Amino acid sequence: MKNNSHPKPLGIILVFLLTFGSTVFAGFLASIFISKSYWGYYFNPPELPQKVEEFETIRSITPVSSIKRNNGNRIFKIDTSNSCIQDILSGIENLKSSCGTGKCNTEYCDNSRVVLSLANQQKLPEKTSYISPDKLNSLYKYLESTELLYEGEAGYNGELIADSATGDLISKGDGKRLEGVVVEAEDKKKQLYLFIAVNGGQISNDHYPYYEFLFELPKDKSTPKLIANNRFFYEIAGVEGILEWNVIWMFFIAIGFILSIPITILLISIKGRKKSQQLLLPGSSEQLTINSDR
Repeated sequence: MKNNSHPKPLGIILVFLLTFGSTVFAGFLASIFISKSYWGYYFNPPELPQKVEEFETIRSITPVSSIKRNNGNRIFKIDTSNSCIQDILSGIENLKSSCGTGKCNTEYCDNSRVVLSLANQQKLPEKTSYISPDKLNSLYKYLESTELLYEGEAGYNGELIADSATGDLISKGDGKRLEGVVVEAEDKKKQLYLFIAVNGGQISNDHYPYYEFLFELPKDKSTPKLIANNRFFYEIAGVEGILEWNVIWMFFIAIGFILSIPITILLISIKGRKKSQQLLLPGSSEQLTINSDR
């Protein structure tokens, strides 16, 4: 009687490929979900809202940063200290600054990328005014009403906490301190829009949020309507470049390859054992053949 219980090489290869392929697919899903959880997106930072390309007339471009009043309320103020808007308008490239580069990845996101986009579309006027003070004072309240701003972990929300080593009251950052640019624009139909792009303060160790809000200003209402937004993270001196989805996937592929070898051996062993048991069962096809020969 011929023993066919030993697995064939082709069968072993197929089992290994199926096992390894499954780990590759599972690793891919895990990597993009980790990216979504940590960075706020699956593959790459989202582009500007599509509606920005429909801006026809730019009414104002204002560099801003937020301040916290004594009563706890926050408002925006005009802040040109870190702005490169004038450089963009003048066509000057400042290689020493991230502002004006349009860079947006796990290391940083340039809030002036909307201004660069408008410049590339040749929609920027030679000179722009700032938003009116009454509108400026209401902007932060609009952002808070969206409930999309991150508070920050303890010690990163602007409040004082006791240092674990010294007991001194310290603040590691203020996650709701915002800095960026506000654009007032209208489309061909004279519909008014308000676009706000801001970098947030540190919300956890080396972890920073980036926001883009696009509001529509209905003619019959005083309150703007949020129609699009982006919200994701970047890191400074953190794990940027390491916890990106493709790097995570490569790690899972390597682990999957290593684990696929013993799993394949185990599956082949189980399959061979079952086949041997079937050959030994009474009434099996081989035994019936032997009995019939007798």
